[in-house]
Amino acid sequence: MTDTSKRAERFMDRRYGLFLHWNPSSVIGHEISWSREGPKREIFNKSRGHDVSPRICVPAALYDTLYRHFDADRFDAPALVAKAKRWGHRYIYLTTKHHDGFAMFDTAQSDYKVTAPDCPAGRDLTRELAEACQAAGMGFGIYHSQPDWYHPDYRTENHDRYVDYLHAMVEELCTGYGPIDAWWFDGLAGDSQVMGRPAPAPFERPADPALWRAEELIAKMRAWQPDMAINERCALPCDFDTPEQRVGDYRPDRPWESTITLGAQWAYSFDERVKPAEEVLGYLIGAATGGGNFVVNVGPDRHGLIPPEQERVLDRVGRWLDRYGHTIYGTRAGPWPRWLWGGCTHRGNIVWAHVTRWPELDDTLRLPLGGGVLAAPPKLLTPGHLTHRVEGDTLLLTLPLEDHDGIDAIVEMTFDVMPRFG
Repeated sequence: MTDTSKRAERFMDRRYGLFLHWNPSSVIGHEISWSREGPKREIFNKSRGHDVSPRICVPAALYDTLYRHFDADRFDAPALVAKAKRWGHRYIYLTTKHHDGFAMFDTAQSDYKVTAPDCPAGRDLTRELAEACQAAGMGFGIYHSQPDWYHPDYRTENHDRYVDYLHAMVEELCTGYGPIDAWWFDGLAGDSQVMGRPAPAPFERPADPALWRAEELIAKMRAWQPDMAINERCALPCDFDTPEQRVGDYRPDRPWESTITLGAQWAYSFDERVKPAEEVLGYLIGAATGGGNFVVNVGPDRHGLIPPEQERVLDRVGRWLDRYGHTIYGTRAGPWPRWLWGGCTHRGNIVWAHVTRWPELDDTLRLPLGGGVLAAPPKLLTPGHLTHRVEGDTLLLTLPLEDHDGIDAIVEMTFDVMPRFG
């Protein structure tokens, strides 16, 4: 097994993560970076949309002073990590620098940072979270944006100077914050970079590794953090793909991770619309049965607190994982591909069918065995009464519709010979 596949396997075992989009934008409750009014040179044909309407655009001169009101006085990294463990998360990402250029760590490269004398927080919040994760056995991940709409050299005739700055920041994080489990670049360009979807040919701008001196940068990161999984948004494939705001396609052959917001925007909002726990569980189950990880994003407020209405949803998801997490963590997708009825996870010769939409025809799900041989009768882990029979090469599972809870009926099957398809 190559180093790349080892990194990817460890990363994919985690399955469920928490993303924190957090910085001074939380002071006014507008979207992180995107609400900063000013040039965004790499963005083309992107509508303002729901997240950046004219009503909430903030002049850059004002946005860039928000850090003077960012106190993070209630942020308790160990307490947050303890909650995340209770919620079932196996790793946590923090935005160390988003597109607005503000550094959430004590960088020597910039004065526009959380430890600046005129920033009330005055603490290295990245270090606090890294140490809390490492002490608790929680995976620690870093989000770091290559685009920087604050830096004067970014995408100018002095862009090379900006890239030196970018590399220096990455080096500080990779060499000064202990073990990092995953790294999330966000290059905002290329066929998989906007919402994780390929662009139609007339609009496609292929990602350019030279823009970031990506080959040099990734090679250095591999030397500094050889066990760290890196996403594809630095214009190189690296270890995993990152579809955004949607569950990825069924791809058990390539590691991927879907990131979806719990609210309507990435950062803290004063008037947030929170997705229900049932929807979040649907994303988690859909990702696992499709071969991917799922990361749910929350936006702490300027004090460092996650809104209680978001915590309540995460609590419910955590309780479900307490009971059924063994069918998610450390599993791989298949052997049956994800389809309209749901999908499967497996570990070794044990398969869990996650039936999110039970077929109405005779209350029976028909699964081709593909040469598979059951070692024991299938059993239902969720409430209800399951019956089964085998007809030729087809396994028939019957569950009365009234027994389905509307989220997921989980059927456990152990095989002497695993089903094979494709």
